[in-house]
Amino acid sequence: MDRDAHPAVYASGSSLKRKGFQDLEGADTFKSLKDKKIRADDQEGMAKKTAVKALAAAYAEDYRRVAVPDDRPFVGALPKVLRKPQIATPADTARQTAIVCKTVTRLIETATQGVHIIFAHDAKPSKAARQILDVATDESTSKGAPVIVSLALDWMQTVPLVEAPKRPETTKRLLFYIGTPGKYLSMCIQSVRGRFDQAYKDDRLVVLCKGVCMLPLGTQEENIYGVDEVVILQTIASAAQKKGKVFWGHGAGTKASLMQKSYGYPLAEPMPKPLAFSGDAGGSVNSFDYFVEYVKYTNLVKQAKPALPVTNWYDTGLLVSVMQGRVAQAGVSLLTDQDGLSMLRDASIGHIISKLNQMIAVEPFSTSKGVYNFFIGDGACRLNGGVELTMHLMEGYKAQCMTTLFIFNNHKWAIEDNLVAETEKEHVLYNADFYDLISEHGHVAVCENDLELRETIAYLSKKTDLYLQGKAPPGISMVVVRGLDVEMPPVLGDISPILKSSEMAFMREVLGKFAEGCQHKIPIYGCSAFEYIQYLHIFMEQMPEGKMFQYVCGRTDIQAAHMCGFTQPEGKCVLFINDVYGINSIGESLRAVLSGFGGKQLLVMIWHPSVVQLMDHFHLHRPPMVWPSLGPELCKYYVRKESDALFVEFEGRSNAQHVTSKVTEALGAGTPLVCVNVLPEQERDYVSLDIRVKAC
Repeated sequence: MDRDAHPAVYASGSSLKRKGFQDLEGADTFKSLKDKKIRADDQEGMAKKTAVKALAAAYAEDYRRVAVPDDRPFVGALPKVLRKPQIATPADTARQTAIVCKTVTRLIETATQGVHIIFAHDAKPSKAARQILDVATDESTSKGAPVIVSLALDWMQTVPLVEAPKRPETTKRLLFYIGTPGKYLSMCIQSVRGRFDQAYKDDRLVVLCKGVCMLPLGTQEENIYGVDEVVILQTIASAAQKKGKVFWGHGAGTKASLMQKSYGYPLAEPMPKPLAFSGDAGGSVNSFDYFVEYVKYTNLVKQAKPALPVTNWYDTGLLVSVMQGRVAQAGVSLLTDQDGLSMLRDASIGHIISKLNQMIAVEPFSTSKGVYNFFIGDGACRLNGGVELTMHLMEGYKAQCMTTLFIFNNHKWAIEDNLVAETEKEHVLYNADFYDLISEHGHVAVCENDLELRETIAYLSKKTDLYLQGKAPPGISMVVVRGLDVEMPPVLGDISPILKSSEMAFMREVLGKFAEGCQHKIPIYGCSAFEYIQYLHIFMEQMPEGKMFQYVCGRTDIQAAHMCGFTQPEGKCVLFINDVYGINSIGESLRAVLSGFGGKQLLVMIWHPSVVQLMDHFHLHRPPMVWPSLGPELCKYYVRKESDALFVEFEGRSNAQHVTSKVTEALGAGTPLVCVNVLPEQERDYVSLDIRVKAC
């Protein structure tokens, strides 16, 4: 960049020395910090650090893949693994909807402990949802009421709140959840999963999503697919109102404020004062407290400017997740929107970078006044070109909104390391001075400690205030946060089932044969590894066959898929992928492997998660209660004759010997493509019974 053309961007006469923002007067925002100190944690500070570690441990535990015994009996509701699309016809939908309507009406009529209906945010557009919310009374307590309605915790994250509303205690009621739950989202916002789990265990849980419904049917919970969610919700609302008076569940006198914030324009409250911090940092104040205060400030700004777009978006990753947990624990709304909730349900790293691009490049978002904040981890940002895109948007667009990107720069990008008790070298983010190169830019601040972090937070709140007064220009800022990390013990669990599993035996036999006679180690390519990281790590570290392989982690699933199509040291390689992200760009490699007259051989192993808890029905990256398995079907589009490929499904102990024999035979014969779909436990060794339910 030309310094003369952009003088405000550079600190005068410096050489990679300035770290703070350049304020409106051209001064470094960190200039006043020389006499400040960071005190050691006191008792309150230590307690907060312990709470942060607990959040981090819970986050890692959610990703741990458990080796479920092959003989575990599965009954009741289970996610449907779709090998091919299944789309209900109108006739099928009518029958399945009638079954659900008949069942929920009977459940409501016979619910002696009462009914509790919770509306998730994506139910907000529903006329039936709005109607029953409108008729609910909040003139008195809902205790003992026949029907209670309330807003789900995800809905609360989309309205400005600095104090969490009361949650109704309904531990014995028939529980309806209208909308889409999310495993990762529920962890981030500290949702009470125990209520779901208990209601499921008691056969009194109904979850209605678009096109699918979980409900008690007979003596257990079941999933019914292809339903009309609008008709079912109308039935639920009608039956609930017939049962008795509907009460608002968030406490007497609270309905008007929440409904106005959700559906209308509440009266504006006074504009908050910009944040200011005095004295030394540390002591009783944890690093995450400053983010809690900043998010709280954005909520107060939204309350003061109801018509102004003020939105925060959060990416997937350890530090961002812990930050959200601390915000939720403080009773403060994340202040996100429907897109923000969708991205948290999907838990796709780097998703918010695409949202940042949209907000700056698409009218009327870019041409309207607004305050936007994006929070992302180091790996997710680097792997999705976040910094490059942000600098591009700074220089190439003149958006009228005030936008800030926060990057947690801790040089890591994989939570999988906590699942295997050590840092994989492939997951380390080297080039630690990467961000130093852009720190000279006047719109970039690099915070090395809590003093600099709180000063930056305070400056941004002051700049927001001036921007809304028309005294500061719009634009994009970038905040690089260093020194913020979480120590936590690895979440290993009992690894003996993995050591003894049929999957491990299969890997040892098949991969061992695949590498026989090779002078060089065979590459195993992969990236998003939650579904298989523990199996792969144990294979590579503890099994003799693992010494014949080298694991190469792509920076993205696309890169991993690309690499498996190139020329390999021994003409062969392995690709480990999951059933969703892993299929990205595999087509390019399949074309490369299956073109020409030989010389390449690829073994693809597709992995799935396990059903360990109820929330696995609402797993990240997947539609509610459905697990698509696209990989094998996609691969078949690139194969012209049977002798060029083998497609098998690994079902654990029941067919391990047969599949092992077929795969080793195909690899030994030089078959160019071998695709093994490692089915999840609920798809193995089962008998599908012909159970019929009358629709009317």
